[in-house]
Amino acid sequence: MGQTQGLPERLDSQHEAALPNLIKSGYQVTSPRTPQYNCIAYAGADTTKKWDCGGLPRPGYYWPPGATRGASIEALVSAFQCIGFEFCNSNDCETGYERVALYVDKEGKWTHAARQLADGNWSSKLGDCEDIRHPTPEALSNGVYGRVIHYMRRTLGEGAMNKKKSQSNQNKMMKR
Repeated sequence: MGQTQGLPERLDSQHEAALPNLIKSGYQVTSPRTPQYNCIAYAGADTTKKWDCGGLPRPGYYWPPGATRGASIEALVSAFQCIGFEFCNSNDCETGYERVALYVDKEGKWTHAARQLADGNWSSKLGDCEDIRHPTPEALSNGVYGRVIHYMRRTLGEGAMNKKKSQSNQNKMMKR
């Protein structure tokens, strides 16, 4: 995977050490560091805020209305269901759909989400650091993110529709 102009060629050594499969699989840094959003928001196609119910009600944090709150994988699944995702059986690229991989640690708590790109590769936001492109969801497994436990998909374009609905609902709540 080639380098994007103006970005570092590699992650820092701490990130590489924490993600042992990443170096073997290959990766590309695709954005500069930013604390603006996190991996969950990024997988949900939102680069404006951090999605973390534990951060609420602080400014800059969000959790989809109606989603279960908590550290359990069921809470993360609920958040993605609220924005139009449904369970699917594999990480195969499928025309007309976008796909996410959800990760858990040894205790079953959610740790990370990655999204599949149109070409079949995957993309992840690494904490407050860079976004990266990687060939498989397993490239981030067996490190700090644990393992992939679920794949989910939604029809392409549904993210934009759900974002408009969510903004409309937030505007209605603010008017009350």
